Amino acid sequence: MKAVLFDLDDTLYDRYPAIRTYAQHYFYKDFGPQLSTIDQEWLAQALITADGGPLRGGREAMQALQRALPWLPGKMPSWQELLAHWQAYFPYCSHWTPELDQLLRSLSQLGWKIGIVTNGPGPGQRQKIDTLGIGNYLDAVVISGEYGVKKPDPAIFMEALRQLGVVAHQSWFVGDNPATDIAGAVSAGLKAIWLRRYHRPWYGPLSKPPVCKDSMVAVGEFLVGCNKD
Repeated sequence: MKAVLFDLDDTLYDRYPAIRTYAQHYFYKDFGPQLSTIDQEWLAQALITADGGPLRGGREAMQALQRALPWLPGKMPSWQELLAHWQAYFPYCSHWTPELDQLLRSLSQLGWKIGIVTNGPGPGQRQKIDTLGIGNYLDAVVISGEYGVKKPDPAIFMEALRQLGVVAHQSWFVGDNPATDIAGAVSAGLKAIWLRRYHRPWYGPLSKPPVCKDSMVAVGEFLVGCNKD
């Protein structure tokens, strides 16, 4: 039996459009009056820049956002307020795509077991999955905030394999982060596909990615091809 595990953020959905949705529909509405001047496109780009790196949505990202925006005197919110707002509303901003639905449907029809391994708080990550509308395709969901172990620790990958009832050498992992996703999956014995969105550079402990694809469509074609092996 074949199985595939996916990272969630910036893998099963593209994070940039989600951040733009958050900026325009949530952040601007609630924090716009506290800014001296702002263009919504510039705001979205500021959020994307602050969000960059492995500390997505965390303290460092919110402090970077504090520094980047032109707050009115005495109107700058605390980083804790910004983080609470992000955690409350960003999970509703992930975008469903027909390509994602087609990929998961095809793998499911071919008999693949499908799961998610993601770092983050349980409620927020589960809301993203609900927003994407993909829960009916999933046989396992392991979230670091619920399990107590984060990628790249091999234990979180092994827990997902246990829930699926498969072994590592039968399984693939697809993720965008070379350090937490790809190196972590390889250390757990899985085969790995690096999703290289926007032609981002490779980094991390491995000298090169085992397999590299630039889109979820390409990932799907590759995995469906593996079904013939």
